[in-house]
Amino acid sequence: MKKITTGLLILIFLVLACVYIFIPNNIELKAGIAVRATRPGLNRMLLDKENVRIWWPGNGRNDSLMLHNITYSIHNNNLSALPVGISGKGINISSSLYFLPILIDSTQLEWIATIPTSYNPINRIQVYLKSRTLRSDMTGILKKLEGFYKISENIYGFDIKNEFVKDSLLIVTSANNTGYPTNEAIYNLIGRLNKYANERSALQTGYPMLNITTEDSINYTIKVALPVDRPLETSGDIMQKRMLGGGNILVTEVKGGTAVINRALGQVKKFADDYERIPPAIPFCSLVTDRLKEKDSSKWITKIYFPVK
Repeated sequence: MKKITTGLLILIFLVLACVYIFIPNNIELKAGIAVRATRPGLNRMLLDKENVRIWWPGNGRNDSLMLHNITYSIHNNNLSALPVGISGKGINISSSLYFLPILIDSTQLEWIATIPTSYNPINRIQVYLKSRTLRSDMTGILKKLEGFYKISENIYGFDIKNEFVKDSLLIVTSANNTGYPTNEAIYNLIGRLNKYANERSALQTGYPMLNITTEDSINYTIKVALPVDRPLETSGDIMQKRMLGGGNILVTEVKGGTAVINRALGQVKKFADDYERIPPAIPFCSLVTDRLKEKDSSKWITKIYFPVK
């Protein structure tokens, strides 16, 4: 009996020794993944709760992001990492999601957390088991994130493509307008260009091009252009220009009215900024749908072109 008791004591001592030797006082959790997206784009999307809820693998309703009864809280930070609070099932810790640029279009995400254990051997084992589950969940979350944000449309809301400028001849004119210009004002300018081309037997080779700018939301400058098949001399406020082929240009197509078009222009600009693409010329809209013939703006098709280096 004495030998059995001694043996049990030795066994218990060995088990306890293993618990304290192999389970550290602080368990570090790490999960990482490479995402084909820019750091600014990822950072912006991860702070957008509505966007995160779309791909979140658990329950993303209300104000909480939950997975296996653990709540994750993403906080804003201007540094190189996003603080992520993790709480539930007896866990209440802070973690950090680091952004490590690989290339302009790729980012390595490293998620690091530390869980303190306990001097109580049973609690120490329980925390260790929880840490294994949590590490697995962190890896799963990053995989879902990568699968969603590698599609740039999920970051920018539009399918933005990089294309090459085609060599083209243009005739261009402009006008100032008080208040946002009406379709009649825009197509009045386009009509002048059409008349100018027809009088000189030049053929239109593409859709009318439009750029509208303002500095004070009161006074607007309208610039329109018409692609033509041959050079035409400058006359008065109608000028000849040439788009030289071979340059880079960001392109997206949208369906909808002015609000949709302006939102798309803003998102293409964010795309250019995120990828550090410098615009050497002004962006423009290609008016695929004739706005005077189609009054329903929800049916308008517009191609947006944003030149970049």
